[in-house]
Amino acid sequence: MSRNDSLFNGGSKKNDSSTDTGAKIALWGSAISTFGDALQTLGGAISIEESRISDIQQQQELDKLQSQIDDLKKEQVQNNSQNTDVETLNKLLERIVKRLEKDDDAK
Repeated sequence: MSRNDSLFNGGSKKNDSSTDTGAKIALWGSAISTFGDALQTLGGAISIEESRISDIQQQQELDKLQSQIDDLKKEQVQNNSQNTDVETLNKLLERIVKRLEKDDDAK
């Protein structure tokens, strides 16, 4: 009977060992899966942060472009004002020249 017990116990130990191995594999699988989920979450957070930084950089570039456009508009308004002044000055000079010509013709 002792031989039967040793066979039975030996078989039981072998069976327990395979059950332990299966449990260990399941535990490792769960750990790896949890690690993978953590990596996925970290990757998502990094992606969101990169997107946020990209949006900030684009907004800064747009603000810079808008500032340049505003500066160019101001220059254009000043140039238009100067052009108007130049046109007025040209008309006045033409009148002066005509009067001088009339004065020279009258003499």
